[in-house]
Amino acid sequence: MPAHFHRPPRLLPVTALAAMLALWLPAQAAPEPIALPIVRQPLTLSWYANLHPSAATSLHDLSEQTAYRELAERTGIRVAFQHPPIGGEKERFKLLVVSGKYPDVVEADWADYPGGPAKALKDGMIVPLNALIAHHAPNLSALLDANPDIRRQISTDDGTIYCFPMLYIDPRVRNVWGPQIRQDWLDKLGLRQPTTLAEWHAVLSAFKTRDPNGNGRADEIPYSTFTVPGVRNAPGLPPGLWPFLGAFGLAPEFYRSGGRIRYSPAEPAYKDFLATLHRWYREGLIDPDYVSQEQKPFDTKMSAGRIGAYAFFNGSGLGRYTLLARAGTPGFRLAGVPYPRAADGRRHITYPPAAQIFRNYGAAISRADRNVVETVKFLDYGYSAEGSLTLNFGKQGVSYTLVGGEPHYTDAVRRHPTLSVSDAILRHARPQYGPLVQDPRYLEQFYALPEQRQALAAWADGDTDLLLPPLQAGGRNARKFASLMSDIETYVAEMTTKFILGREPLDRFDDYRAKLDRAGMQEAIGYMQAAYDQYRRKPIQATLPGLPSGKPIPVATAAPTVPAAAGQ
Repeated sequence: MPAHFHRPPRLLPVTALAAMLALWLPAQAAPEPIALPIVRQPLTLSWYANLHPSAATSLHDLSEQTAYRELAERTGIRVAFQHPPIGGEKERFKLLVVSGKYPDVVEADWADYPGGPAKALKDGMIVPLNALIAHHAPNLSALLDANPDIRRQISTDDGTIYCFPMLYIDPRVRNVWGPQIRQDWLDKLGLRQPTTLAEWHAVLSAFKTRDPNGNGRADEIPYSTFTVPGVRNAPGLPPGLWPFLGAFGLAPEFYRSGGRIRYSPAEPAYKDFLATLHRWYREGLIDPDYVSQEQKPFDTKMSAGRIGAYAFFNGSGLGRYTLLARAGTPGFRLAGVPYPRAADGRRHITYPPAAQIFRNYGAAISRADRNVVETVKFLDYGYSAEGSLTLNFGKQGVSYTLVGGEPHYTDAVRRHPTLSVSDAILRHARPQYGPLVQDPRYLEQFYALPEQRQALAAWADGDTDLLLPPLQAGGRNARKFASLMSDIETYVAEMTTKFILGREPLDRFDDYRAKLDRAGMQEAIGYMQAAYDQYRRKPIQATLPGLPSGKPIPVATAAPTVPAAAGQ
């Protein structure tokens, strides 16, 4: 990236942009079938995208990946990738935005664009895709028509689709985080996996008093957690404590109940949640270092066989800790356990991404692209059965084979002499991120341990009714909302910690709630309610705004059906 930037070219008026887009579109409503190769003469697309650290262990850029070599052979389109430096992705994306010089395709987390994706469209950096998808993307069109909620999640408030999305459709690929427990300790003490708060209390108390690690010292930490610098936490609540919110009908920060938006720290039930955690903390069931502990000291405690339960990811948590600990702790066994039941018997999943089929990440087409139709067809091919297999598994006979019609990674992936399974997968395919539908069959093979596959089922045993879809709160009042929440979150974090540690008595909870209202809590909730109402009003038809040939394509209005994954 040069040290200086050219002034961005003058942007086209919206009417001119619509007219230019119309030239790319035939006068028809149904998408054209994609014939291969897409182009008769070789075509190269420039493409900005992050390079996953695991891919960087064996690839200079994604054009060397087996999947993109195979796609180039089939489609006639080669991709010249531009990758930001690992660790500097956000800063480089900001520089790209202000440069005014864009590649044909920009793949990014569009929540990072100043003002969000709607502003990127308004600024003219990227082009609206509704009409292009409706005419030239039969695979993504079919997916959106069958799943109205996906259309809502991948579009701006006015219904404009701005990128070819990374989708997590199957619940198994969304439930990759949850509570985990030392199953070997449970077995040794003759205990069952806890399912309610009362059972959790009994199990953690046994971990505290009955020496499950067998070293003759009372050094067990029944429940621990940690924070990751730079990763957002709920105010005063590291993620490891989130599973217990659901037992009180709450979720981290804002949640939905009967169509109404609520803020957990302002709810009466939050007092009961705090009272439970305070009791557990007072009894020594929660790690005394939980407030400021980061992952390294947590890892040390886990490796020393001191931690009984926590909540984290399946791969970097359950899988990693199992492999690290088994060498020094014979019989070490972790298990993913379901979220605790609420008083009404329901299990509420409280990991926010579990409800998000789309997480703002996808490939947009920039205004610089002079081969828009071909680009749309190339991107859409990734949502076809064949394209999805390629992006998730690579090339048949090289990185995967079909056994009974199901894709299985070959030994080139599962038993690579120098690469981990994760690194080897990304040498050949990119199922972890990109414009595609993540295939759960990839995840089942990525998770090599039977305990990891069991955890997927355990964490999916619940509902996501409390969790919100991705929302952009505030609209024109975004700055006001952000200002309100900055002060509110600071106060909530302070008081939540004080209540749990016992530095503030819970009989002052009503005073705390009153101060939240004085700080503008109800106004902030109103902004989120407006954002949620707008989300539910989003068009669920394939409208083609502002284009001469644009007509709605009717879609089903029943509850969305969610397929397992493209290509299954």
